[in-house]
Amino acid sequence: MKLIRIHCHTETGERISACNLEIHPDLLAAYQEMGIIEVLEESISYEDLRRLHRMLRLKKNTGVNTVGASIIVDLLDKIETLQDEIDRLRRK
Repeated sequence: MKLIRIHCHTETGERISACNLEIHPDLLAAYQEMGIIEVLEESISYEDLRRLHRMLRLKKNTGVNTVGASIIVDLLDKIETLQDEIDRLRRK
């Protein structure tokens, strides 16, 4: 399978057409079946795109499998959320 190229410049909250991502539809379907992303009307959310991009980078750079990359991205998102909460509480 070819490398997947993802380029997208959009506002948070917008949905991106899956056709513009140069990702094989079967791969998107597999990620959707695994619960990694949600494809609605042949488009994915900006958040899912960001998540997918981070996962693919992890897979390429570290050699972890898809499930491992998904878990790592989930944990990184939780760490970021907790760090934001800590920063917010410190400012009070």
